[in-house]
Amino acid sequence: MFKKLLGLSALLAVGVVGGLMGPAQPAAARSPKTLQGMTYTHTTPLRSRGIWYNWDKEVGATKIVVKKHQVKWYYHFHKQGKWRHQQTLTGKKLYVYHQTLKHKKMFGFYAAYEDDFNFFYTGTQKIKGKHVKYLSSAGIYTYYHSWKYAVR
Repeated sequence: MFKKLLGLSALLAVGVVGGLMGPAQPAAARSPKTLQGMTYTHTTPLRSRGIWYNWDKEVGATKIVVKKHQVKWYYHFHKQGKWRHQQTLTGKKLYVYHQTLKHKKMFGFYAAYEDDFNFFYTGTQKIKGKHVKYLSSAGIYTYYHSWKYAVR
């Protein structure tokens, strides 16, 4: 009985000391919930709202649905079934960061603890004589409001 009591008290002492030492870590050692040095909102920019489509020969199709307080990502493999849901960020789980880089107003949609620096910007481009809005993922992928412009 005495050994059990001694073992339990030793375990309790380690737990108390560990509990006291845990919060004493410097802030840099803990994982930040948001990107350091950047302000955020939970509301998407007005110019980014709507349904955006992209087509890639190797990956297939991707779609981003942007609402005021929600962003959803979908993908679609080459001629295989219907759109498949990939990720949703809603309300307080959606962090929208803003920055200006090379005269472009950029924004990023992030979850808590995410830090991949995948920013978007919007613009217009002339395709077949029409000015078409686009959403560019840091110049890598370009999304269009219309599926016919995404598949060219």
